[in-house]
Amino acid sequence: MVEDIVVSTSNGRIRGKTQKNFDGENYCAFYGIPYAKAPVGELRFKAPQPAEPWQEIWDGTKEGCESPSVFIPYKFQTGREDNCLHLNIYTQKLPRENEDIKRPVIVYIHGGSFYYGSNRSYIYGPEYLMTQDVVLVVLNFRLGVLGFLSLDDPSLEVPGNAGLKDQILALKWVQSNIHNFGGDANNVTIVGQSSGSASVHYLVLSPLCKGLFHKAIMQSGCALNYWANGKRNAKEIAKLMGYDENIDEKSLLEKLQQASVKSIIHAQTEMEDPFYASVIRPFGPVVEYPHEGALITEPPEVLMKTGNFNHIPIILGYTSKEGLMFEMLRKTRSDVSLPTNLERDIPFSLNVQKGSQEATDFAKELKNFYYKDKDITEEHIDNYYVLFGDTVFVEGIQKTASLIRSHQKSPVYLYRVNINSSLNLLTNWCQSTYHNLLLILTGSAYFLNFSMFNKLVSYLKMKLINKKVDGVTHGDEMFYLFKGMLSPGAEKGSEEELHIRRFVKLWTNFAKYGDPTQESVEILGDAKWPPLDESLENVFEIGNTLEVTKNVEKERVDFLHKLYNQYS
Repeated sequence: MVEDIVVSTSNGRIRGKTQKNFDGENYCAFYGIPYAKAPVGELRFKAPQPAEPWQEIWDGTKEGCESPSVFIPYKFQTGREDNCLHLNIYTQKLPRENEDIKRPVIVYIHGGSFYYGSNRSYIYGPEYLMTQDVVLVVLNFRLGVLGFLSLDDPSLEVPGNAGLKDQILALKWVQSNIHNFGGDANNVTIVGQSSGSASVHYLVLSPLCKGLFHKAIMQSGCALNYWANGKRNAKEIAKLMGYDENIDEKSLLEKLQQASVKSIIHAQTEMEDPFYASVIRPFGPVVEYPHEGALITEPPEVLMKTGNFNHIPIILGYTSKEGLMFEMLRKTRSDVSLPTNLERDIPFSLNVQKGSQEATDFAKELKNFYYKDKDITEEHIDNYYVLFGDTVFVEGIQKTASLIRSHQKSPVYLYRVNINSSLNLLTNWCQSTYHNLLLILTGSAYFLNFSMFNKLVSYLKMKLINKKVDGVTHGDEMFYLFKGMLSPGAEKGSEEELHIRRFVKLWTNFAKYGDPTQESVEILGDAKWPPLDESLENVFEIGNTLEVTKNVEKERVDFLHKLYNQYS
């Protein structure tokens, strides 16, 4: 039986409902809670404004709308409304009147290249995390052009980073209201994966966030990764919208604020974004000009090197086969293919001229290190996976870990996920001969979200790819934290269940104590995860066992650091 429950907040009362967690126990769910005004009309592209109070009981039993965006494999638009600034809250029990419950709070920020994604429970189902005594908050925020348009004219108040400022306003809402859901406003951990992880890093770097959270977990992404940096994009957007290329920024803003969401998202799909290191992303976080309310006014690396960021306990890391993501890209996008040389893997930030002798020399050094005497061919595709994973993710993450550790006393924990399990859906998908069929099934479920259809999709996916494949690619670790339509799921008593419970326990331990192995439980065995030391020689491996192992990526990362410094 689904029971309705009502909670009071500073904006008004909200009706939620009870659901069942992984163990069949009740938890309370509240969907689509507004934390900001709808960013429409003159509010479009600007910093968010707090939500207005409401008089009637808000219906939090139904999912809110998705942020307007594009699901990349199909270029299909998701989300039809600007009114997407809401959050979902999940909690085991609500406090009774005059009862002071203070559970650790986890605020999750979804990934999706700052381009697509949402907080919907059929993607980020809380069933696993709700087996633990924490409060979970999952955010929606603006994406793509709507979230990251940036203009140079200060009088227009569109300096960029509106999507990240949405996240900050949501965190302020959490500070004011989470006690009503049994959460402790003084023990908030922000967690993100991929671009959500880069978002977490930007929030750690921003002076606007002081006191809004107390710990952070960064999964497979950081602000030092090349793809986590956007560019001033007004002229390109004007051209794609069919406006005069010489239009002034004021007129451009007025036109874009009056344009339909559909037309803006359509223009966004035409922007060049091949995800190569040599090409800056058309939108994403930017360094703002100095003004009140700026997210950051200096580049992330400068802030890191000067220690000018929020010093808090941090977990960060990556998966063992991040680079297998290259298969996801080239199997879903016509503009991505195996390179004939490695010039496109030179980070744009180094300003190495394409086709120059310098670029040729750089690419040759990459090839000599990653391929030795082998050719860049399909026969040696595994070599490119390693290079791609290092340059796109691992190098920036390890550099971030080192810089944070060198400037703060709070602990930094570095991990590497290397579980061999049928839950590694994306690793399986990348190596499956049925990838096109699986993509169609997944996309259909994403848009239709019909209960019976999704059950059929899940069954077919299990039959097509439910096998163990060595290694973990980008995004696969999410299936150990969240239950959703994409997840293969886990049977009770299975090896997969053990991996889920371990992952959840490490993350919730950190949320509670700031130490992922402080609370000793049977599923963790005698594992101890020590903070990172200055050598970076060791990493905590979350695999079929839990253990401190040699940092096998360090030699490659050191090579890249030396190479980048040589050409910077």
